[in-house]
Order: sequence, then structure tokens, then C-alpha cells
Amino acid sequence: MRNRSVRYLLGCILLSSLPLQEGLAWGPAGHRIVGRIAEMNLDPEVLKAIRKEFNIKHLANVANWADEIKKSPHKPDVLHYTNIAMGHRSYDPQRDCPQKRCVTAKIEEYKSILSDFHSSVKSRKEAFKFLVHLVADVHQPMHLGNEKDRGGNDISVNFGEKQTNLHRVWDHDLIFLAGKSQRQFARELNRSITLENRKLWSRGSPGDWSNESRILALDYGYPLEFSSGRELSPDYIRTGRKIVEKQLQRAGLRLAETLNQLLKN
Repeated sequence: MRNRSVRYLLGCILLSSLPLQEGLAWGPAGHRIVGRIAEMNLDPEVLKAIRKEFNIKHLANVANWADEIKKSPHKPDVLHYTNIAMGHRSYDPQRDCPQKRCVTAKIEEYKSILSDFHSSVKSRKEAFKFLVHLVADVHQPMHLGNEKDRGGNDISVNFGEKQTNLHRVWDHDLIFLAGKSQRQFARELNRSITLENRKLWSRGSPGDWSNESRILALDYGYPLEFSSGRELSPDYIRTGRKIVEKQLQRAGLRLAETLNQLLKN
């Protein structure tokens, strides 16, 4: 019992020593990190085509465009999540996205637009920018959360003694740069992707990616562990950070693979 108490105390000390302000949003920071990882894995000819046709120099520069236009009075009818019905571990298009507005269906839609070279440059550029953003979103586990609690938005927790909600924890707090710049962090994540994982992660469809995130949400996101009250435990946070880093890697690699397939001549 004493050893367990000592381990718990050490875990709390370790967590309290982490600079929590360095957790940056899956939106502004996380999306740019995914864009940077993807760019490192783009075929040089595809990157050249993106710059020439769409006048986009870096994917990170447009990674948050899809969030920014949500404030527009003429915002597109696009959801950045897919809420799965309670009690189910996988995505069912008819049940979970009948109107095809969810992130899973929209990725497929924008892939079709981008690959259609007869479409206007404007519509293809918009599809490109949506893909850069939505492929990242579908890898955030709580974006495949339960409809009943709005992907964890209705579940109150504390992170670093700050009151927040479960969705925001996975959206925001679990990205830990540890003093690195976003560019350095992305480069480090990219370097640590093994050849085996590159082959494995390059496969699959948006539906498969959705199922993967759904399982992570159910197995690691929703089973909450508290150190006291509603304060998330050090173990929960450490595990969550590892998952988030792997999801950023997967999203970047898969975004690059998607664009390479769609834009190669």
C-alpha cells in the first residue's frame, strides 16, 4: 500500500511539473502539425502541383481554414465530427451519417471533387483545404464520440486543476510540445514513424480511420481515471498524450498518401 501511495505521489509531482500551457489546440496547433507531417511525405511533384495550381506554399498555412470559415454567414454545411450511436464500436453510414454531413462522409466527397480535373480550380482548391483539415479531425478520438454526450463536450473534468470538458482535453490539452516549436515537434514525430507503420497506416478508408478513432475513444477516452475529485490522473494524461501523438502521425501520413493518390499525374 505504501509503495502504491509513493508511486501515486510521484505521478502527481511529475504531472504538476509539466508546463500545461504548452498543450495547444488540435485546431490551431494540431492541424498545423498534421499539415507539416503530411508535407514531409508528399511526392515532390505533388507538392509542386499544389503550389502551382492552388498557390499554396505550405499545408500548415491552410490547415485551419475550415475552422475559420465556420464563422462566415455563408459557411458550408460540414460537420467536423461523426457522432456514433451509444453502445456501438464502429461507424454505420445509414445510422450515424444519413445526411452525409459528417466528417467521414465529407472526406469522401472532397476526395471526389479534388480528383476531378474537370472541376473548377476554385472548387478543387476548396476541397483540398477541407481535406487538409478533415483528415486531421477524423483522427481525434473524441470526434468519433457518443452522440448523447456530444463527443465528450457534456462531460466535465479537471485538467491541471482547471475545469474543462472531456472533448476539449483531447482537442487541446493532450498535445504537449515539451518546449519544441511546432515544426520541430512535427519533424520529430515524422522521424519516429517506423517503416512497418508507414506501410500499415497508409492503408484503409475514412470509414476505417473513423472506426480506429472510435475504438480509441471507447477504450481510452471515456474510461476516466481521477487522482482526486474530477482531476484527471497522471496515468490517464500520459496514456492520452501517447495516443494523440500517434494519431497526429497517422493523420499526417494518411493525408499525404491521400493527396499523392489524388494529385499524381
